[in-house]
Amino acid sequence: MTYYEDLSEYSYHGGAFHRPGTWNVGWLGLGHEFQKAEPTKEVLDKLWRFCRISVAQMRGIHDCEFCGDDSYYAERDGEALLLGTSEIRVFSPTGKIYAAPTLIYHYIEHHNYRPPDEFIQALKDGLEPGSQEYFNKLKELGLEWNITSAPASKPKRFRLTPNPIKNGS
Repeated sequence: MTYYEDLSEYSYHGGAFHRPGTWNVGWLGLGHEFQKAEPTKEVLDKLWRFCRISVAQMRGIHDCEFCGDDSYYAERDGEALLLGTSEIRVFSPTGKIYAAPTLIYHYIEHHNYRPPDEFIQALKDGLEPGSQEYFNKLKELGLEWNITSAPASKPKRFRLTPNPIKNGS
């Protein structure tokens, strides 16, 4: 996954999903340090609700660079979501917009990633994901969204590997 420093201006995907006043959060990558803290149930619950709504849906799945395979499948309270295929948008009451990969949930839950305080505050005080106001804001910004895939069980991923037999021998 592409690394972006927290609270840097969002630029992923060029102009297709960029809106002025949008800031990066949770675009982690190997070789880049990040703040850590034990997540609260409140933050994980709220973030899960955001991850149910996919913005900037992509083809393919990104795995966590820190622990590898299967980070794309998450469960919470009996519900499963497919992460690593899209982004979320969090709208602050101050007007800021935060863009994060859906893997942010995994990063917080499994790696104790601590997002910036202003992002956590926006999670708590901003528009409620799934509310009419939230969907109106996405529409106003011209951002398409989908309900995040919720597989009944962990999907199997097939990876192409180099063929060990060379030149037909």
